[in-house]
Amino acid sequence: MRFILSLMLVLATSISAAPAYKYSIVSYHPDQLPVSKEEFQCLSKNIYFEASTQNEYGKFAVANATLNRVRDPYFPNSICGVIFQGPRIKNQPRLCQFSWFCDGKPDRIRNKRIYKECQRIAMLALLHRDRDITDGATHYHATYVRPWWAKRLIRTVQIGDHIFYRM
Repeated sequence: MRFILSLMLVLATSISAAPAYKYSIVSYHPDQLPVSKEEFQCLSKNIYFEASTQNEYGKFAVANATLNRVRDPYFPNSICGVIFQGPRIKNQPRLCQFSWFCDGKPDRIRNKRIYKECQRIAMLALLHRDRDITDGATHYHATYVRPWWAKRLIRTVQIGDHIFYRM
C-alpha cells in the first residue's frame, strides 16, 4: 500500500512539475519584410480578393501560388507584376491572371478584420517562402469552375475551395 501511495505521489509531482508553455503573439512590421511596402500590399490584396472566405490554409496557399509565379521565369519577377499581369489572350480584356484585377468591380477593402488577417498571412508567406503547401503550384481555380488550361497542368492539391496546379 505504501508503494502505491509513493508511486502516486511521484507521478503527481512529476505531472505537476511539467513545464508550462507560454504562447505569445508575434507581430511583424512590414518594414521587416524582404519586399517593399507596395509589394506587401499587392500580396495582401491578392489574398483578400482571391481567398477572403477561405481559412488560413486557403489564404496561405494563394500566397504560395502567387510567390511561386514570381520565382517562375514564365511570369513577371515581382509580386505586383504577377498580380497585375493583364490578359494573355487578345480580345479577352477580362481574362487576367487573377480575376479580381479586371472583373470590372471596384477593388475596395470592405472588411478590415479579414484584410488584417490577409496581411498576417502575407507576412508569414514572405517570411517562410520555404513552406509551400501547394507543392510548387503556379495556377489555381475555384472548385466550381472548369478552366480550359487545367487539363494541361499537373494537379498538386486541393485546399478549401481551390484546386492548385503546377506547370
